[in-house]
Amino acid sequence: MATKKQVRAWEEAYRHYGATSELVARTRQVDAATAQDMASASWAVAASWRAIAGNPELPWWMLAALESAAQAFEEQARHWQARSTDGICGVASVRSGTRRRA
Repeated sequence: MATKKQVRAWEEAYRHYGATSELVARTRQVDAATAQDMASASWAVAASWRAIAGNPELPWWMLAALESAAQAFEEQARHWQARSTDGICGVASVRSGTRRRA
């Protein structure tokens, strides 16, 4: 079972991730700072999943699910980290994973 501290950390990380994700959804152009914020929020959610998965008493299937969730958020964080170094890009290009050429 996750500790109350781990649950609070996950809730805080996911709340930040959700708010930043909503901002991105409403924005036509994602600037480097917003992309970096998405990367940071994604890293925080991944870290909180990994902290919960650190409990060896959890069933194997739950550990596998937590590992999968952490990996997905880490992959997303790497994506946004790369976008943050690209500068401003359109939301459509960010969502598709490719950057449109001017």
